Amino acid sequence: MITVTPFEALAEGIRLRGAQYLPAGPGPFPTAVLFHGFGASHVEFSSVFVALARRLAEAGFAAVAYDRAGHGESDGEFYDTSVSRDVRHAHQVLAAIADLDTVDAHDLHLVGMSLGAVIASVVAAETDLALRSLTLWSTAAVFADEIRGGTLQGRSLDTLDTEGYFDFLGMRLGPAMRDDALTFDVYGRASGYAGPARLLHGTDDFVPVGYAERYLDVYGERADLIVVDGADHGWAQVPQRDILLSRTTEFIRDHSRRTETE
Repeated sequence: MITVTPFEALAEGIRLRGAQYLPAGPGPFPTAVLFHGFGASHVEFSSVFVALARRLAEAGFAAVAYDRAGHGESDGEFYDTSVSRDVRHAHQVLAAIADLDTVDAHDLHLVGMSLGAVIASVVAAETDLALRSLTLWSTAAVFADEIRGGTLQGRSLDTLDTEGYFDFLGMRLGPAMRDDALTFDVYGRASGYAGPARLLHGTDDFVPVGYAERYLDVYGERADLIVVDGADHGWAQVPQRDILLSRTTEFIRDHSRRTETE
């Protein structure tokens, strides 16, 4: 039995909203914090984060997922999005989650999808909290190289100068994303994380697997990379998604403080 309750936190005066997924039984619970992809929401594409939360609940873990500023039900404007702003907000959200009575602040795990994986990797490196594990799905570390080359997901960013915005799936994206990416050091900012990491990437992902492989150079033997044949960026096939969910749940369980004491 899983209980779903609303979650809210303030970050730089912006109210961010999401959900907390709780398993049956008394808390506090080891908890996974889920970071969604660019332009998505806290349930993620075809509700894959909800599916993960249910898998985790069956194993006795809680999960918290939230909409970043300008996404989903959170306040703020998508126009103002930048990765650095999202990282700053994530630190404040993570601190709020650690303070919840239902959360074991000594048994926290981060899971990121796409651009959320980049954000999670930087937060893991920079937080003062003792994280137990980091899992990165379809990491979109390509974003900085793309933007420096004048494109985003294969489309020219010229309209930022001619129209004042970039049309991303019907949402106006402003220049902050581009300006921030020009100097954003994806792997350098992730390098301070000292715990275990798992990356999952599909052979049919539009992000080349080499961007996931470069994290192995950063993390060394503390990380593994699972390349799933036929999986696309959103894990939109049942067999591949089942692998994603099972290998993520397994990794979190194996590195939980609760598992060590059993």
